[in-house]
Amino acid sequence: MAEEPVVSPVAGDGCGSAAALPSRPLAADYAAHRQPHPEQPPLPVPAVHAAAHGKLSGISVIVTAYNEEGSLEDVVEAVRRVAPQIAVKHEILIIDDGSRDKTPDIGNRLAEKYPGEVRTIHHPFNLGFGGAQKSGFLHSRYEWCSLVPGDHQFYPEDLAHFLPFTSDADIVVGFRVGRKDSKMRQMNTKAFRFIMRILFGVTLRDINWVKLFRKSLVAGLDLEFRGIGVDAEVVVKAARNGCRFAETRVGYHPRRTGVSTGDKFINVAITILELVYLWWTVGRARRPKP
Repeated sequence: MAEEPVVSPVAGDGCGSAAALPSRPLAADYAAHRQPHPEQPPLPVPAVHAAAHGKLSGISVIVTAYNEEGSLEDVVEAVRRVAPQIAVKHEILIIDDGSRDKTPDIGNRLAEKYPGEVRTIHHPFNLGFGGAQKSGFLHSRYEWCSLVPGDHQFYPEDLAHFLPFTSDADIVVGFRVGRKDSKMRQMNTKAFRFIMRILFGVTLRDINWVKLFRKSLVAGLDLEFRGIGVDAEVVVKAARNGCRFAETRVGYHPRRTGVSTGDKFINVAITILELVYLWWTVGRARRPKP
């Protein structure tokens, strides 16, 4: 059963609900990593899902990494397996955001091992997720691009979920199911969604997760934020430019290596200040075209 796009970025449209994903048996190697959430039908095998909806003409998968020596290589190898199934052409951009561990060396080694397919961009010091996202947009070459975290909390196989929406949307937002967050993370998430709704009328369910972007409509955005507030900045500014949005459910997996910094008080405070500044300078998001 084909999925229908869910266009629901602003208040008044309602969040809507993504159509149920088709229930198909999973490949053994894929199922070994996937435990479907009780409320979610089994996620489709990427190759089957891609074949049903057609491949993208090209995709740049941007892997953001800050001190991710324990997981970066696994993420890149997973993207290499999946990308040919969902796009005719692909590239992998590793954005080393001033890492202090072996991440830069791993990135260089992978670029040498897979020339023409993998490139590594090094930041001389940490620019934050906003800086990494801006670098990814700047250096990507293909029509579609997606930022994938280097911590392996997002499995690249889930990129197949975005394909059914690309004919009707310019930005497809993945929302996580089966999350087992700490109480602090849950509180931060609820507060962030509340602020986005009140200040901008944005009702997307999971702004701070993996998205698929039509590069031509986001590359020209004037992005200013360095922190995770950049996700809100992209959505609000893109909505003002008339971008169309859709949502689709994706999996979410516990961090196995490295240390998360998103819940640190300083980062939360910076994000709140960024949102206030965004409201002051940009104002409420214009209703996108359906």
